[in-house]
Amino acid sequence: MDNTKPLFSVIVPVYGVELYIRQCIDSILCQTFSDFELILVDDGSMDSCPEICDGYAKQDPRIHVIHKENGGLVTARQSGVALARGQYVACVDGDDWIAPDYLKDFAKAIEATGADIVCCGSVWWTSSTHAVKKVFPLKARLYEKSEIEKIIFPYLIEDASGAYFPNNLWAKVFTIQTYRQQQLLVNSFIKIAEDSACVKPCVYHAEKIAVIEPCNYFYRQTSTSMTKKKKPFDWKGPEIVARHFEKTIPMGECDFQMQVYRSCVHNVFNVAVTRFYQDKPYGQVKREIKENLERDYYKKALSQARFAVFSKIWLAHFALKHKLYWLMKIFSIVK
Repeated sequence: MDNTKPLFSVIVPVYGVELYIRQCIDSILCQTFSDFELILVDDGSMDSCPEICDGYAKQDPRIHVIHKENGGLVTARQSGVALARGQYVACVDGDDWIAPDYLKDFAKAIEATGADIVCCGSVWWTSSTHAVKKVFPLKARLYEKSEIEKIIFPYLIEDASGAYFPNNLWAKVFTIQTYRQQQLLVNSFIKIAEDSACVKPCVYHAEKIAVIEPCNYFYRQTSTSMTKKKKPFDWKGPEIVARHFEKTIPMGECDFQMQVYRSCVHNVFNVAVTRFYQDKPYGQVKREIKENLERDYYKKALSQARFAVFSKIWLAHFALKHKLYWLMKIFSIVK
């Protein structure tokens, strides 16, 4: 390894998280492993985050701050990796935090395996009295290329039951070459599934993937998180993500094209459900969904995708194909 560079570049997009950003930064600075740089990307935050980031940078030479116009998570991460000097990249969201041994445990795995990607479990934190530990779904060990192809590829994007390789960029580290190449290819328009658009091609191109046991990442589930906000998703998103996979992962291998269609159907259903978050009459929302389901790509995905009968995602597929708008509305209420 090149010892003139830090082992890790930790990239933190920062926007509207003034209540949490200090806990996030402190958890990184308190790591038991110190060979890292911290890149804080202020994505045009309108609160006190820019000043908080600058204050920390004055105290620790490992911290670099980027101030940019608001462009979303994709552009923030692209700006961060353009500056990164580390051998591996770790992404941490600005309202989350990490355990003291987070980087140390990753460093041990890298030293032992030379893996391109290392994954760990996480703790989904809602409040001080409610947190759920989520162990990584694969057994903790090293996976060589042949095992990646055999074990991971069949559900890399989405299998027939709706299962998929964990999408999140956090709770993973990537070689900088792999991460930078894939992150810079992600369309900045993508606001939902932007992690997936980077993670899945990274996994496809990896020669070695290591999984470690600790659940060292704390994912804060808040009402301000992008995926938790009750707002409608954009109709163009699922197609953009699907076509991104088609460009970055060879569709002739495994059953990736079928997986892309499944993932697209899943994402389209999520978009349809969120359209009921609007303050519009039921009939108007129905018409909007019906019109958008006529998009060429979505018609093709709906006709080609195959799911395990009676699985949850099969029900979503059934609802879309048969225009069961009332079921989509129910999902919008209970989701």
